[in-house]
Amino acid sequence: MGLDLYTLKKKAILLLQPDGRKKTVHLLQLAISNAMVQDVQQSVDRAIKDTYREWEYWEVMPELVVQLGMDGIPRTGSPIFRWGSKRVYCFDNELLKPVGFLGDKELSGFLFRSVEEQKWLDDLAIARDIDEGRARVYRDFWGGKIFQSGAEFLSYRRGHYSYQSKYHTSRKGGVTATQNRLSKILDLINHIEIKGNKASHADLQYLGCLKQKATQLGYCIQ
Repeated sequence: MGLDLYTLKKKAILLLQPDGRKKTVHLLQLAISNAMVQDVQQSVDRAIKDTYREWEYWEVMPELVVQLGMDGIPRTGSPIFRWGSKRVYCFDNELLKPVGFLGDKELSGFLFRSVEEQKWLDDLAIARDIDEGRARVYRDFWGGKIFQSGAEFLSYRRGHYSYQSKYHTSRKGGVTATQNRLSKILDLINHIEIKGNKASHADLQYLGCLKQKATQLGYCIQ
């Protein structure tokens, strides 16, 4: 299994909330990739024990954590999660719904970025890649049609584009619920895959769930 192990660090950063207040956010750092592989079990056990030892005398656990890579460096766009667990570690499949993201870095900390704002910025980046020829985004997966411009993609993402797919309407004019659902799932799969290296661990976990669901609905994932 491709689950990654994250461990909680005492080191923290300041998050500047929209109301002007500051919030302490602790670092949740990638410790071991593919932590379920048998060969790394000793490393996993050692990492967890060391982290528990680090937090041994702390009675109150953090409220918020920010997910970071192996280097442990906070960056703009890193997802923020609520930490309701008394454990000092987690696996990436437990981090599915961020409450926000790190925004631009200021002298006294990072600005808070909402989930909606991050989605919009991600869409803008994809639209720019389309316009500059670095990305091909499907408008109709089954028909092989792609968005011709970033503006067309953004219009669709905001619900202003008249999206028609042969899997929305059958030849007899009826709408097939299963086909409609599959089409939406494939759109989501493509949206995550085109992020490439920019995809978060939560994105990749969600991608696996989407592919599994698509397979259940009869689509063959390459």
